[in-house]
Amino acid sequence: MTQCEECGKKLGIFEGYRHPTMGKKHLVCSPCFEQVEESVAKWREFVVNNSFNVNTTERKPQVSWKEKMPDFAQSMNIPQRVLAEILVYL
Repeated sequence: MTQCEECGKKLGIFEGYRHPTMGKKHLVCSPCFEQVEESVAKWREFVVNNSFNVNTTERKPQVSWKEKMPDFAQSMNIPQRVLAEILVYL
């Protein structure tokens, strides 16, 4: 039995999705996966839109970083994340 990295929900043997940024040892439940995947997609779009490419002559419209920044208000705080990381290795 493992726990969701985002909300702490207990996951069964065949439940959970691999965390997109933290790797295969970290699992998330379905609602949390959708939220994390959306934030990763926004971040990817932000990075691509603001990257420097010498081969293009036209300028892409600038994307505001405030629009693309993931919402960390609903995620766990740093001590909870550190505790979760430590418990994985125990």
